[in-house]
Amino acid sequence: MRSAGREVAALAALCAAMVSVLDAALLDLQRGFFRGGFLAADVATAWADRLVFGAGSLAIDMVWTAAGVLLAVAIAGRLRWGRAARWLLAVGLGAGPLALASLVQYQILARLGDAFDLGLMFDLVGRRVGEFVAVSAAQLVAPTLVALVGLLVAVVILRWVSARFPGDVRAAPSRRAIALWCVSALVATAGSTWLRVASDVQDNGLRRKPAGQALGTIVTVLSDVDRDGYGLLSRPPDPAPFDARVYPYAIDVPGNGIDENGIGGDLPIAAVAPVVDAPATVFAQRPPVVIVMLETFRADLLGAVEGGTRVTPVLAALAARGASARQAYSHNGYTVQSRYHLFTGALVAREGEGTLLDDFRRNGYDTAFFSAQDESFGGAAYDVGAAQATRFYDARQDRDRRYTTFTTAGSLGVSSAVVLERIGEYLAARDAATPLFLYVNFYDTHYPYWHEGLAPLVSDARVPQAEIVEARAGDVRRMYRNAAANVDRAVGALLQRVRTHVGREPVVIVLADHGESLFDDGFLGHGYVLDEAQTKIPVVAAGLPMRFCEPMGQSDIRGALLEALARPASTERPSFEDCGPREVFQYLGTIDRARQIAWRGATRRLTFDARAARVTLDDGAWQAPSALAGPAQADWLALVHTWERLRLDRPRASETSEP
Repeated sequence: MRSAGREVAALAALCAAMVSVLDAALLDLQRGFFRGGFLAADVATAWADRLVFGAGSLAIDMVWTAAGVLLAVAIAGRLRWGRAARWLLAVGLGAGPLALASLVQYQILARLGDAFDLGLMFDLVGRRVGEFVAVSAAQLVAPTLVALVGLLVAVVILRWVSARFPGDVRAAPSRRAIALWCVSALVATAGSTWLRVASDVQDNGLRRKPAGQALGTIVTVLSDVDRDGYGLLSRPPDPAPFDARVYPYAIDVPGNGIDENGIGGDLPIAAVAPVVDAPATVFAQRPPVVIVMLETFRADLLGAVEGGTRVTPVLAALAARGASARQAYSHNGYTVQSRYHLFTGALVAREGEGTLLDDFRRNGYDTAFFSAQDESFGGAAYDVGAAQATRFYDARQDRDRRYTTFTTAGSLGVSSAVVLERIGEYLAARDAATPLFLYVNFYDTHYPYWHEGLAPLVSDARVPQAEIVEARAGDVRRMYRNAAANVDRAVGALLQRVRTHVGREPVVIVLADHGESLFDDGFLGHGYVLDEAQTKIPVVAAGLPMRFCEPMGQSDIRGALLEALARPASTERPSFEDCGPREVFQYLGTIDRARQIAWRGATRRLTFDARAARVTLDDGAWQAPSALAGPAQADWLALVHTWERLRLDRPRASETSEP
């Protein structure tokens, strides 16, 4: 018995050491955890921190590897396998799952950047498993194939070894070994939890290990004493573990003396803006109006040149006869929210205020809504009334003509050629004398930045989806710019169709829902970092003297457009102006569960990370809000109070349907 117990302990320790060494290497490769680096925070550069981390890592891994080894011993005993097969199975079950999880996590972060947050992306796809799989499939295919091949090879080897070196005793884990594992697991759990609570450095390392994440989830659930959904290791942490009224993301009731969300103190009554009814706008003129939303379209595509050819000549010509923004930003960096902010003219719209579609319908317009995506994505919380347009079209109506692999709401897409065809049919059938409001969404620049319908306008680079990695960043950018050139050409074709139909130049606004990181600072994608690449967008306007104050967000467009239409016709051009100190509010995730919130001004950025309770100024080092002083402290409080006020304004019924 003692010999068997020592065997289990030795195998568990061996497996834990293997996993801990692998995790340490990946942590250092991905985040410089032991070496440090530019703006690296909470890293183990001191030997004392490294040794403590090593001990904590081993303890956490032992909890899971010992369980795997005990299971292997039980299986091998039942099958009467010899020692060699038993040891191989023990290593496979003890170290295999954790090692695979670490490598998959590393693969995803290496491709998308170390700021990628699986939990955040799960929230953004509506917490739908099918949608999440569709969105992340490209990152999971290779690891899944490797795992399946590895499993097949392991089964073949085990069968050969068990036949070559058979055993003759039916063994099972002793009760003493199981009891010892239970005690050791409790000690390791308590010790690693204490390390994570007591040290930001240890928490930064241990919570990034798959074994630490699994153990942390268990600890969080069990330590949620007040049952408010947040426990000892939650991110954000529970500011009042024994008070169910106070927890992260709670609604902060103004002036009641309680800081319900634990950030910035109780929301002052003076910080809550009075509700002002939006006046119904009566147009003094009724020109045709076209708004084009470009999917995943970076601001730096305007003026870009690829292979000696301009990428966006149509947008450049439009800006030449109108104007283009120098500082325009997405509030969120995600499509559903960006569309919502554009149509409502608000970060949070109150009931009854309507959308752009309502504005134009009240003024006698036909309202047409054409989208290359599935507009059901986002649910009722982000509904802009598109289905009530005079003519509504989205990708679901041409599902069989999609170029995307998946048909889930967040993945379905059709080409710009298909959308233009459907718009042509609509224009041919309608009465040109009726004023036209036309919204069009083009999707072709979305990941993976290429499909069969795209022409090689500025580049013939094509990178298979599985090879979209940082090592091929140059080819990826060329491929992306070529997709943008195709979209630019589609915008030109769209405007020509409208000109022919109405017999005059329409009012035009072209903007993007968000930008895209193309391995800028190691990131790929959008919606999980509030940086220039992912949130700075192009805005081009022509045909109406709209006045925009910069920096501007998508929510500013509705007001500027309606104000210009309420004035008599003029030959003046639109303008993007410096109207004094002004900042754009940004948030990461959803308003109700924002991971980060930020001010984006003309010359600075202030970002608060609600998960880590840290703040950064102008992308400097992260620090505790208490370290801020003077104007910086006041700006941070204003940011927090703005967010809390927005959450108060948000209709509570929408929380249940929010993605």
